[in-house]
Amino acid sequence: MKPLIIKLPYFGRIAIVPDYDGEASRFPGGIVFYSNLNAKIFRPYERFAEERDLGSGLTTNVGALALANDALWSATNALNSLFAKMKYHASGTSATAAAATDIKLNTPSGFGGQTPVAGTQVLVSAANLQKYQTVATINYTGTETVQEWGLFSYGSTLPAATALTDATGSPFTAGTATTGTTTGTTLTASSATVMGQQMSIFDNTNATRVSWGLVTSNTTSVITVPAWYLTATGLAGTAPVNADTYLIRPIMWDHRQFTGIGVNSGDSIQFTYSLTIASGG
Repeated sequence: MKPLIIKLPYFGRIAIVPDYDGEASRFPGGIVFYSNLNAKIFRPYERFAEERDLGSGLTTNVGALALANDALWSATNALNSLFAKMKYHASGTSATAAAATDIKLNTPSGFGGQTPVAGTQVLVSAANLQKYQTVATINYTGTETVQEWGLFSYGSTLPAATALTDATGSPFTAGTATTGTTTGTTLTASSATVMGQQMSIFDNTNATRVSWGLVTSNTTSVITVPAWYLTATGLAGTAPVNADTYLIRPIMWDHRQFTGIGVNSGDSIQFTYSLTIASGG
């Protein structure tokens, strides 16, 4: 929702940002960039059943990192911006609150929501009000309670846009503060014309070195990252060592946890994500 701005003597301007059921936690994020997730629930035969305003989402640390690097992806012959590829919706069943440190859904759906759906991207433009919007419908094949949602950006062929993870080249054979060496030569090297594994996350799943890195360039066996970050806290992480297993993940830009929506086979949810980009911030 649009913030209410009030000017008070001595204090200057203050802002009130309504967010009845959302995740937003800071005024700067809420005023300059603020998001909203809406869900329309359909029962079999496209029968509209309910609409819910799920409030604001929560943009992630890795999303912010990828956006800061957006001018530096190497491939120049294709549309390789984060926002161009930030359109894939997936859902899960976890009741755990979203956090900025999240890099994945806590518990992916078991009945359809685990398969990312490419949403339609829309520019919503009005006088002094500009929004990025993406709309996608997830179809469910069984009974579960949908309680979380994520918006993903796929810039790499790994993982494929139809999956949330990939294990190609696992495990690591070595690593440094800014690199990781994979098994064999199974990756696609990045170049001026190829993205390779850029814009993907390598998630080290070793129990004592649970850290992730965002790939900014790679050869067929070595990835380069700005740094390794602890998955639990976002603080400085630990470089991989020989035999550390990993999963390749897409960038999760936004994560939302909400009051559960029960679905059965044949039901669907149309998710609409809007990101308002306010001027003057």
